[in-house]
Amino acid sequence: MAETTAAPVSVKANLGRKTIKKMGRDKRKAKIATDKEFAGKLFAAKAKRSDDKKTAFRKKKNKK
Repeated sequence: MAETTAAPVSVKANLGRKTIKKMGRDKRKAKIATDKEFAGKLFAAKAKRSDDKKTAFRKKKNKK
């Protein structure tokens, strides 16, 4: 998931990778806390990806 921060590119140029990633995580966390529609879609998609992985694994292991 590509996170973008509120900081302009010129400000981000002087920051390290870890700092930029942390800013993105903080921004996403704040959005989840305030925007319930976004949070619902985010976690529904996360659950769907998890279910798809489990299904694919099960199909792969049961082929005999």
